[in-house]
Amino acid sequence: MSWQININSDMGEGYGRWQLGSDEELIPLVPTVNIACGFHAGDPRIMHRVTAAAIAAGADVGAHVALPDLRGFGRRPIDIDADDLRDDLLYQIGALDAFVRAEGGTMRHVKPHGSLYAMCGRHEHYARALLHAVARYDTSLIVIVGQGWPELLADSYGLTVRHEGYIDLDYQPDGFPQVEPVKKACDPDEVARRAVAIVKERTARALDGSRIEVATPTLCLHGDMPNVLEVAARVRDRLAEEDIEIVDLASAVR
Repeated sequence: MSWQININSDMGEGYGRWQLGSDEELIPLVPTVNIACGFHAGDPRIMHRVTAAAIAAGADVGAHVALPDLRGFGRRPIDIDADDLRDDLLYQIGALDAFVRAEGGTMRHVKPHGSLYAMCGRHEHYARALLHAVARYDTSLIVIVGQGWPELLADSYGLTVRHEGYIDLDYQPDGFPQVEPVKKACDPDEVARRAVAIVKERTARALDGSRIEVATPTLCLHGDMPNVLEVAARVRDRLAEEDIEIVDLASAVR
């Protein structure tokens, strides 16, 4: 039996003179790049720089959209009006796409960040705000999001929606990740073990010890993890040892 999997990573999460992550070094290790759009991190110069590097490397580029929460890095829930959220998301998608087009590329996907990720999964009105924004912009964009409402509503918006596998975060019993306000370093071997288990067994272990079914085309590595380069290299090596091919997002979703 042969396996394929995509790996996506969040990047461009600095701001002004403050830089976070090793984007240029990480891009060659992952086929799919989610670029912050200025609401939780990122600014026009960083967005342009990371977009250009990703396109030059042949990586998929997508908008990593977020709540308007620079101070909390988008990892604090905000009680936001659904129409305001829709317009905030549309604004971010269009902003990143300007840089993608300027570099001769095509944007491939949209992925919510941090607290917005869980809010869209758990609440129908926020899921609809996300899907409405994406559908109004471009129905060819793949939406990467947590389990729950977005996948249930995808067909009504004419969108392809898929959830991802968490390999550098713990699972809660309901299938959502345990968000870390500040991302901690991870054991590369443990992250690689989780990656293989999700691909080959379609399962992961939650914090309470229960087993969760995880059938996903893509695995997430957080670009703000302090040792993300070491972890990404180990994951790639371990997947290769198991004859698991790393592919672009469209191939994995197909």
